[in-house]
Amino acid sequence: MSVRPLVAELPGTPVRVISVVPRAKAARRAEGMRVYRALRDAINDGRLAPATRLIEDQLALQFRVSRTPIRDAIQRLQQEGYVVTPDGFRHARPVVAPLVDSDADELCSLVALHEGHAAAAAAKLPTDRRLELVAELMALNEAMRREGASSNPSHDRLRDLDAAFHHACTHAAAGPRLLALLDVIKPQAERYNRVYATLLLPKRIADAATEHDAIVRALRAGDPEAARRAVETNYGHGAAELAHAIDAPASRDEPAPTRRSASLTLAKKRSDAR
Repeated sequence: MSVRPLVAELPGTPVRVISVVPRAKAARRAEGMRVYRALRDAINDGRLAPATRLIEDQLALQFRVSRTPIRDAIQRLQQEGYVVTPDGFRHARPVVAPLVDSDADELCSLVALHEGHAAAAAAKLPTDRRLELVAELMALNEAMRREGASSNPSHDRLRDLDAAFHHACTHAAAGPRLLALLDVIKPQAERYNRVYATLLLPKRIADAATEHDAIVRALRAGDPEAARRAVETNYGHGAAELAHAIDAPASRDEPAPTRRSASLTLAKKRSDAR
């Protein structure tokens, strides 16, 4: 099927040929994006558990689309690490990526690298804007500290306050390219936090609040490198305790693990290079 181009011509200007995207192709792209977002959200909030098989025929019926947009969505999820294909099997169906400590460490490393860069940029903001950010972060951190010290702390509330702290710190000065990268990476890291929240919270909150204090101090002082290091330290300690929870999920009442201050792969490389 040929598509006739539209020709736009104005007096005294060259002729421009405007290509028309076939409606069927645009519709398929929109369907693929709708399926991708729905599957991504279901993986992130736990409705699609790790190792769940993704069967194209069933998904096509569920979403009332052909297999083509389903295949497009799964391919994008594979590129972003949400979905994997088991090794050693021909024609194996893709499955939701399992939760393993090596993947958690990589994700936390990437988030720390990008959020550390954003915190360094925030430390360079004009004084009035920087102090406004500091006041906002202090309020969020104190609310998180109070919730963690309460007799019956809410895991959801603690997670939300921690997320709000990092969101405010990151969005204060990050550019659109950096935010787009985090939009792909960070939900996958938060997937681990949701699954292991009962093992990590609230005992992790007191330490996290202290680490947040270091971020706030660096921002107040306008020290970009200190802000970067404080963010990387915060994620490094969190990644170490997450790895411990993944390795020993049944030992809920055991002593807190010895923290690895340089557990983050990328953060450690940065430290070694300095």
